[in-house]
Amino acid sequence: MGKFDPDILDMFRSSTQYELLDLPTGEGEFEQATLEGKFLISRAGKMTWITLISNQRSIPFTREALTSFCNRFEKLYNQELRDLYTKFDGDISIFRRISFYKVTVDMIADDEFHLRFTLPYKIGSTKGRRISSKGKKIYKLAKVIAHEHKGQILLETLLTRAKISFKLDNLEIVDLIYDIVQNEILLPIPLEQLKKKFTVQY
Repeated sequence: MGKFDPDILDMFRSSTQYELLDLPTGEGEFEQATLEGKFLISRAGKMTWITLISNQRSIPFTREALTSFCNRFEKLYNQELRDLYTKFDGDISIFRRISFYKVTVDMIADDEFHLRFTLPYKIGSTKGRRISSKGKKIYKLAKVIAHEHKGQILLETLLTRAKISFKLDNLEIVDLIYDIVQNEILLPIPLEQLKKKFTVQY
């Protein structure tokens, strides 16, 4: 995952402030736009509007995921949103804290946008796990890829290699990969661990 450019956020803020970008007005409505090569999709909720900034054009899934994220965010942080400009003096860092429901905004985003599927993965164990014969083939291929890339597997690479190696359609391969991830046969490498690994020590 690349670094987020804070200049884009500043441009977005000024563009909305001076009404150079349209934002949705009615609850559940969407607006889409481009800004400095980035693709924006915004959705209006009951108390908020939330904008997703991406390097790629949105697909139907994007609207569904954004809708689900907005609904969960407003439900879980309902009181914080109501008190944001009174009790909390506009301090948005409250949304980084663990809510009453034991979640954070990052956890909600990871869940709704499936961000964990963009992280590198490592090989887990099949012991005690239910895995089909086709799933075993995907798992064995994952082990080969992990060996070639110092223990790391990108699911995109696994999907591409599986298409070449097996006579299965794309949807079936995606389902098989999803199953072995859900069963923790492939394990995501936490972002913090990756940062530590690639941090230069002076």
